[in-house]
Amino acid sequence: MVSNPVEALRGLGRRPVVCSLLVGAVLMAGASANPPADDGKTADTASGKVTDKPHATGLPEETMRKRAETARETWWAYKPLAAPVVPEVRDTRWSRGDIDRFLLAKMEAKGLRPAPEADRVTLIRRATLDLTGLPPTPEEIDAFVADGSPDAYERLLDRLLASPHYGEKWGRHWLDLVRYADTNGFERDSDKEAAWKYRDFVVRALNADMPYQRFVKAHVAGDELADRDFDTLVATGFFRLGLWDDEVPDLKQALADDMDGMVDTTARTFLAISMGCARCHDHKGDPIRAREYYQFAAYFAGVAPYKESPFNSIEADNVLRMVRRDFGHADPEAEIAAFIARRDAIVGEIRALEMKGDESKAGFATLDAFPDLASADGLVAHLRFEDAKSATAVNAVDASKPASVRDAGFEADGRIGKAFHFDAGDDRVEIDRPVGDDFTISFFFRTTDVGGGSDSDRRWFLGKGLVDGEIPGIVRDFGVSYIANGYVSAGTGDPETFVSSGPGHNDGRWHHVAFTRSRKTGDITLFVDGVAVDRARGSKARLDNPRKLSIGAMLPGGGAFSGDIDEVRFYERVLGEDEVRSIALGVARPDSARRAEIAARAGEDAAKRFDELHAQLAALRAPDWKGETVLAVREYKEPRKTHIMQRGNPHSLGDEVEPAVPVIAARFEPAVAVRPAHGESSGRRLALADWMVDPRNGLAWRTIANRLWQHHFGKGIVPTPNDFGRLGEPPTHPELLDHLATRLIAQGGSLKAMHREIMLSSAYRMSSVPTDQALAKDAPNELLTRYRMRRLSAEELRDSMLVANGTFNAAVGGPPVLPPMPREVLETSSRPGEVWPLTPEESWTRRSLYIKLKRSLQHPLLTSFDLADLDSPCPERFATVVPTQSLSMMNGDLTNEEAAKLARRLERERPGDLRAQIALGRRLTSGRAPDAREIDEAVSFVAELKAKEGLDDAKALDSLCLVLFNLNEFLYID
Repeated sequence: MVSNPVEALRGLGRRPVVCSLLVGAVLMAGASANPPADDGKTADTASGKVTDKPHATGLPEETMRKRAETARETWWAYKPLAAPVVPEVRDTRWSRGDIDRFLLAKMEAKGLRPAPEADRVTLIRRATLDLTGLPPTPEEIDAFVADGSPDAYERLLDRLLASPHYGEKWGRHWLDLVRYADTNGFERDSDKEAAWKYRDFVVRALNADMPYQRFVKAHVAGDELADRDFDTLVATGFFRLGLWDDEVPDLKQALADDMDGMVDTTARTFLAISMGCARCHDHKGDPIRAREYYQFAAYFAGVAPYKESPFNSIEADNVLRMVRRDFGHADPEAEIAAFIARRDAIVGEIRALEMKGDESKAGFATLDAFPDLASADGLVAHLRFEDAKSATAVNAVDASKPASVRDAGFEADGRIGKAFHFDAGDDRVEIDRPVGDDFTISFFFRTTDVGGGSDSDRRWFLGKGLVDGEIPGIVRDFGVSYIANGYVSAGTGDPETFVSSGPGHNDGRWHHVAFTRSRKTGDITLFVDGVAVDRARGSKARLDNPRKLSIGAMLPGGGAFSGDIDEVRFYERVLGEDEVRSIALGVARPDSARRAEIAARAGEDAAKRFDELHAQLAALRAPDWKGETVLAVREYKEPRKTHIMQRGNPHSLGDEVEPAVPVIAARFEPAVAVRPAHGESSGRRLALADWMVDPRNGLAWRTIANRLWQHHFGKGIVPTPNDFGRLGEPPTHPELLDHLATRLIAQGGSLKAMHREIMLSSAYRMSSVPTDQALAKDAPNELLTRYRMRRLSAEELRDSMLVANGTFNAAVGGPPVLPPMPREVLETSSRPGEVWPLTPEESWTRRSLYIKLKRSLQHPLLTSFDLADLDSPCPERFATVVPTQSLSMMNGDLTNEEAAKLARRLERERPGDLRAQIALGRRLTSGRAPDAREIDEAVSFVAELKAKEGLDDAKALDSLCLVLFNLNEFLYID
């Protein structure tokens, strides 16, 4: 390491290096919280019902309505949207288009001139990082600088907009707005199953230049569109990105908070209305009443919540959906429902035939009265779970070997009699391992929860334990667990061998599982509901680990199951398929004795029908599962009633309200909701989405136009991009904002067309160097007299290091990756060894967009450089200047490792030539070729490190590369 970083960095850059910024300070002023005021409600002490006053201030409601209507006609954000008149300017040569004229007119009025155009190296670096989030290569820079054709810049923009990395860069901006994360937050911070598919949808949609109006509708009502498809269902995962507490002290409050996340994020993201400010009382800045907050919330009243009980579970069927890529032409859920109905009909008819004429068994003629037909042959342990509360559970085969009950819910309704309930906490039952050679494990389970692991990684030990014997490491163990969106997984160890079912077994129904293993062949088979769903060949050795098996949780700790388990049996033999089917479905095996009995009691025709039905049952197979699980909106059959909540309290309900938008934004009313043809939802959200993107709704179009401008110029025309109300800041150029919004509508909602139009302007091409006159009259740069220099974002910084040293993995999309994390960071977790399981090494250099965003454990470098808040909408990242940033860049393991990799690249590509290595290093990190003086200083710096610090050539070059990563030329975009 460099012993004196500041001295070591001297002279290597055209500006002070980042360390010098430690003397700076960032002052952030926050609005003080408003105390709860009278919100216009009174309580009828006789009835207990909360009612509305005319208004919190005592003004009549009609007066408040008129105030809102007046604001709608006078406040800039709510006025009708129309193309403004383009101003005349004196300097017509500078203006390449209307955007420039709007800006130049204000400059000329102040006697100011715009900055000159940036040089080509600066321009290509700026444009490439703005559109792709990655730096240009030296080859790309050279080609652009050498291209003398008049349309060279236009072709550069077209190439960048066509890059798959465009969607990644601009998708990251969008993910900030919708509080994207890969986990649920709170204490357990469990994985938010399939959230990454929403992230990939955003990238995919932006790359395809999905029209903005379609993009909005997909988010708000993708499941209600007449032409809904895979992508529009995934888009509704937008509503599922909030914080979820799997064990809530107050269920009503938790669900009200989740609804507020949907309401406020929707209003802020698409309309720049701070709707959440009216949740507890009338808005403190805008004429928006608390009543209007709940009227807006009523549009989402049909959305099924993530929980329906306070216990440790997520209601998987409410938030996840099984979808194929060809959705719209095929619906796997409908196919599976049809399969279940067909199977149940066959089973019901078989049982009816079995019981026909036998009045003593009439009670078993329905599916609800489930018969226990399990064989006793080879049975070595059986936990019926009929026990009353106790420290043990009776083993029906050998009462002297009961199972120990660590914790469990006793006497739950079972598949047969009673069952044990497990709450995903500390509940588990442990039994001495009764098998190790040939075996069958048989049990029933029921759940609506989301399992462990993921649908793309279904190794049994990543799940939530059903019957588990996992021992860390490569040992001869085995187990059965529950994975992701209702998969059942099983496996054996040494070698690790896994089998898995399809998804959907978290539907609240009882399901039977049988896991068989033959020691002689090593064959393992997984049965679910009487059907063999997967087979594999594993170890042929005795499975002699562990000493105990755990039921209801993974053995090492964690992986706790939420649901019911019943009738756990262990056989020391491999059951046949007909035996498994008999246990699973409650139908006797079709042997000759049973057939003869039916023929004698009900006639030969009944016996023939018995044979036919058993043949059909044996041949019946669930539909092939070729789709995947997505996080999505599901609705109740009918929307719930929406009531005003007194001071936001879900335990104190006021008047019932119907869907409506705030008067201040209601230049026209949304259409009446029409239930979609598929009948799965109310149509309310689609009515709202149509209203949002209607060309008459200037608010939505101004909002997105402002966001585009913000990310190209570092600051929005409206500096508060999520709040266009009176508590926000007014626009610096309102006519320009309206111009951009109308242009966006005229271009069919094409964001790429707007990028191109903005970036072709002279304003975008300006130098960031200010003139003395500009500093005197436009110090804050509100008139945009020069380009706003900006620091690399957290993700751009890490990605640029990877690109520079040649290790960047450019793969697009897929599950989140987990690169190595500093030990000190992992030790902040209660389970340091389990909280961050590394993905394969080739994934470690993937783009930062794909690093897992775990709410309770975040990448330290990204966090240091102002990663977005993951818990609430983040419309703007504030580039702070704090000591930890310099410490991370100079002393952090990651930056030192990446600097060393850059040094190795320089050695490979410019072997034995230090001056050439320095020149290439500067080009790879800044895009600029250094002059001879800069190279001389760097050579002297390397020599000094070797002489004074005793470093060899390689270590000295490592330190030089670390310096290159700390230069402002690398860290900032001019």
